[in-house]
Amino acid sequence: MIELLIVISIIAILAAAIIPNFIGFDAEARIAATKSNLDNLRTRITLFRSKEGAYPTSLDDLVNRTYIDAGAKKPYLQRIPSELVSSKKGSSESRVQRSDDPLTSDGGWVYLTDTAEVVINVDEPLDKSWGDYAGQRPSKW
Repeated sequence: MIELLIVISIIAILAAAIIPNFIGFDAEARIAATKSNLDNLRTRITLFRSKEGAYPTSLDDLVNRTYIDAGAKKPYLQRIPSELVSSKKGSSESRVQRSDDPLTSDGGWVYLTDTAEVVINVDEPLDKSWGDYAGQRPSKW
């Protein structure tokens, strides 16, 4: 019986040491993926501008328009990537508006036509479940 109690104690100590390392891992991964997708969108808008001589009218232009890359026709994006802050499933919805219009915080992306900038459509500060990102507004990234 004493041996069993010792084994259970050892397992409990190991679990107490390991489990805190995994708390927040999901949130960190979702934020990293969203920031990477945001950077990708911004890069593709810059590429669109350099190839077309004008900014896209919406993010759909990045999927629907093509350019010639070493003789091959390619779209600027295969598909609109997801933002993973508003939900775990992610949202690749996009809307077009001016920068002085308020965000709806419905998730997805907002393409600001007057500045040719992409922002995340989440304007509320993140809560403490987001770890180090608590208090940040995703729309400001």
